[in-house]
Amino acid sequence: LSDRFFPFGAIQTDAVLSLDEDTTLSTSEVDFAFSVWLSFPERIVGFPAQSHFWDAERGRWGYTSKWTNELSMVLTAAAFYHRYYHSLFSEYLPAGLRQLVDGLAACEDILMNVLVAAVTKLPPIKVTQSKQHSE
Repeated sequence: LSDRFFPFGAIQTDAVLSLDEDTTLSTSEVDFAFSVWLSFPERIVGFPAQSHFWDAERGRWGYTSKWTNELSMVLTAAAFYHRYYHSLFSEYLPAGLRQLVDGLAACEDILMNVLVAAVTKLPPIKVTQSKQHSE
């Protein structure tokens, strides 16, 4: 899964829009997120957010996607970030971390958030997605 963060030569733009195959966004939502990213190109800017927390009962870190006023990660299932982070992910992170993430289910975006936060000392930015109503 972490291959999605490989610094492919075909990526010529500074902005990378990362989307999972099951993501549904309108063009206006994508346009808005991109305009926010243009103002904050050092950060991850996107839609699905999660928060990490210390789970004292289990004695380990956990994360949740419950809707709260706090967040610590913006998942790369629908997010803009700078292509520079592909190089950092592939070349800066220890290979053991990437191997660990590849062995776990869907944790590569958590590692990308940790990397960007460690480099920038800044949080990600969540943008709001329009509510989808089915008829």
